[in-house]
Order: sequence, then structure tokens, then C-alpha cells
Amino acid sequence: MRRNIFFIYGLLGFLLFITTGCQKVIQVDINSVDKRYVIEGTVTDNNDSYNVIISQTLNISDTNVFKGVGNALVTISEDGKVPVLLQHKGNGLYRANASGKPGATYQLSVKIGGEVFTASSTMPLKVKLDSLYTTSRVFVGRQRLIATVEFKDPPGEGNAYRFTQFVDGRKENTIFLTNDKLIDGRNVVYELLIFAGDEASDLKSGDNLRVEMRCINKDNYDFWYSLTQSGLGQNQSASPGNPVSNIRGGALGYFSANTFDKKEIYVK
Repeated sequence: MRRNIFFIYGLLGFLLFITTGCQKVIQVDINSVDKRYVIEGTVTDNNDSYNVIISQTLNISDTNVFKGVGNALVTISEDGKVPVLLQHKGNGLYRANASGKPGATYQLSVKIGGEVFTASSTMPLKVKLDSLYTTSRVFVGRQRLIATVEFKDPPGEGNAYRFTQFVDGRKENTIFLTNDKLIDGRNVVYELLIFAGDEASDLKSGDNLRVEMRCINKDNYDFWYSLTQSGLGQNQSASPGNPVSNIRGGALGYFSANTFDKKEIYVK
């Protein structure tokens, strides 16, 4: 997912119009847009869960290789308490051995040179991932096994969920996202549909399947939802737009305090 995010941000860092007519091509300087910082910060209810990744957007001429920013001062505080300093572990990854808790609010501060970026995120109450199995159905023209999860949405609208699928340790880049607008208070059966046109992404007997579930707040739901729309732009237009960010100061990205649960099976 990280690679896809940076690729999208790279596309957003330039504007290229090629107009042809009468054998004339208008050349545009595609490297004239200033680069922006990209911050991906998370706090979960697991140990060693304070994690922040910092990079910069790419120009179209740059190689699509992730390059982290290593000269930042990064802290996270819980409900205004003494901030925890995150240590740089290399290639733009900052980490601290601390865990979050549902209901608490976390403040992120990132200082790079003379620039300061801040964000705040409240961790939702935890919803347990009850079960993981596969469902066989005809989808995209063929019979497929689809990862399926079940969980109980608590009463009261405002809950949102993001799922990540791994097969034999390989992460699926599809964004699996839902909220409780239509499922409030219900027992939920959610299928992780992958709209791939080939069989390479299909689940097969013997595969090790792991699904991670995160309970996220509205700010982060808006980020991930807008990211799914960024490839084609709003209303299926051809012009991408910046995903909605809760980071203040001009950086792209997100800061998420979320709960974490997972289940793992072997596909039969």
C-alpha cells in the first residue's frame, strides 16, 4: 500500500498537458512543482505501536523508489501528557515502544528544519474480529475463493473499519474499507473483493491467509476513501486529487490512532 500511496502522490506533484495539432507539441516543465512531505503515522493498541514514516513526493522523472526522510524530530503524546520521542530506525521510519488505548486522543508533532506538521487522532472503541473464512462465488467471470470476515458492529453510527489481506506473507494492495452507515448494530459479513482481471491474485488451496482489522475514526475513513477515488478523480474524472488529510502544516498523508485485530487460516 505504501508504494501505491507514494506513486499517487508523485502523480499529483506535476501537471502535464500535451496538445497536438498541426504537428506542434507544447512542452511543459514537469519538474517545476515543489516537493511536499508525506507523513504516515499510526498508534495502535499493540505494543511497539508508535510508528511514523516520512518521505517526499516524487516528480515524474524520479525513479519510483521509496526514499525516507531521516532528519525529522518526531513526537507523539497521549491526551496532552509528556510527549514520547520516536527514534529513527532508518529510511524514514520512526518508532517508539509504546501502545495506545481505545478512547484516548493522540497528538503527533513532526519538525523538519523550520517546518512543523501536527495532527490529532482519537482511537475508537475496539471491535473484535470474530471469524475469517473463504467464500466460493462467481466473480469477475470466474469461480473464486474470497476472504470473508465476520464481526459485530456496536450500536450507534460512526464506526468505520479497514482491512488488510496477506497471502503467504504477501500484502494485497487493494484498500478494503467500510463503515456502519448501513450496518449499524448488526452482525456483519464482509467479503474482501479484489477486482483483478487475472488469476494471479486468486486464493488457492494451501495458501496462508491473514486478515488484519483496524477500527478507524472518521478522519481516517475519509483519507482512505478519498485515496480510493484519487486514481481517477472525483466522479470518475481523469484528474486525480489530493486525498483528504488530517495533518496540519502542508504535508500529505495521515495520522491514525486505531485498534488492531487479526486472524489467520490456511485455505482449504
